[in-house]
Amino acid sequence: MSEPSRTLVPILQAVAIIAPAVYTGFTFAYSHVVMPPLITHAPPKLLAKQWLQAYQFAPIFVAPLILTGTSSTAFLAYISKSSSCSATVLYVVAALANASIIPYTALYMEPGVNGAGKWKVQEILNEEGVVLKRSGQGTDTHTASEAAKKWAEKVDMKTIAETWVRTNAWRYIITAIATLASATASVVKS
Repeated sequence: MSEPSRTLVPILQAVAIIAPAVYTGFTFAYSHVVMPPLITHAPPKLLAKQWLQAYQFAPIFVAPLILTGTSSTAFLAYISKSSSCSATVLYVVAALANASIIPYTALYMEPGVNGAGKWKVQEILNEEGVVLKRSGQGTDTHTASEAAKKWAEKVDMKTIAETWVRTNAWRYIITAIATLASATASVVKS
């Protein structure tokens, strides 16, 4: 192993384990530490404000953790392909698991429960001047599909938040798998 590889590989292995582990912890905490007391005790307006604030904060840490975890494991898979087949496969699994968070969120959660949540927040907080952009992507933009809008109009904010918790759980399960795959690959490779 060349000198740069002796330094670079352990750093990449650490990032490949730590980034999805931190994401898993944050996402688990959002679903099981932050949301339950809000859902149980907050009146609709307060729940709407707090859900939106928590939702809008997440992209600050989601993208960096997912991108660094994915790129680290993908590079480790690439450089380990000649030395260990099982490590390569595990790194590929970890990279794909990490990367799958992006389409799951953008293509499933955004037009679904995230969009419904933002739609409901605007409905509840309209008299307070909360106005979301009508089109585009982002945490301050309407992203709900027509079906999600219709659903949001029929249910309360508590139901949307409870559904969000269940939907969000898949993200920490997926990144927990990525964490375990990266850690196992790093042990197998050493």
